This record gives sequence, structure tokens and C-alpha cells, in this order.
Amino acid sequence: MMEQTIAASRCPRCARMVVPAARLCPDHPVAMEPASVPGVGEVVSFTTLHSPPEGFKAPLHIALIELEGGARLFCHGTETRGIRIGSSVGIESLDNVFYFSHMSFADRARLFWRRGRFRGDS
Repeated sequence: MMEQTIAASRCPRCARMVVPAARLCPDHPVAMEPASVPGVGEVVSFTTLHSPPEGFKAPLHIALIELEGGARLFCHGTETRGIRIGSSVGIESLDNVFYFSHMSFADRARLFWRRGRFRGDS
């Protein structure tokens, strides 16, 4: 799995991170600064809708994912089997729609190793 960077924005006043990027902070009218976060996160909640809203095909697998910096967003997935609250997932953006995929143990180990090497912690 290749790690994608996700466009975000950060408030210079309160440091709130928002994905997708926003022009103004949701908490107060301050212009946001451009930022980015790694395309990996942790499952906060998930469900499968067997009777999804109009325009979506059943079953619709969705999850609320928390990204680095505290930003949260809803993502689509191909399945929720094997996903648990706290599971690590990869996030990809395609045409401004976010998708999650379960990260295997090997994917998580490679990510940990790369980040450690990048930061000089190895």
C-alpha cells in the first residue's frame, strides 16, 4: 500500500486541523493555512448501510476516520469485515471522495519503519 498525502488546512489561532481543506476555521472566522496529513488513520466508527440513501449502491460501507492532527472525515470502503474501532486504515482520495482500506500488519510495520527512519529515530 502506498501512503498518500491528504490536503488539509490548519487554523493559525486554535491549531484545529480540517480535512478536506477549508477556507475558514469552523470554530471562528479566521483564515485557514494550507497543510497536509499522511493518508493513514484510525477507525473511530463504521457501519454498513444495506438501504443506503438515493444515489448510492447497496451495500454502502462507510467509516469515520481520525487522521494525524485530529482531523476526522467520513470515507467509503469496499467492506467493513475485519475492521474494528481502532483499526489502522489507509486513506485515498479520488475525485474528492475519500476511501479507506484495511492496513495489514506488514503495511503498518513498513509505515512505522519508514516514519522512524525519516525522523531519525531508528
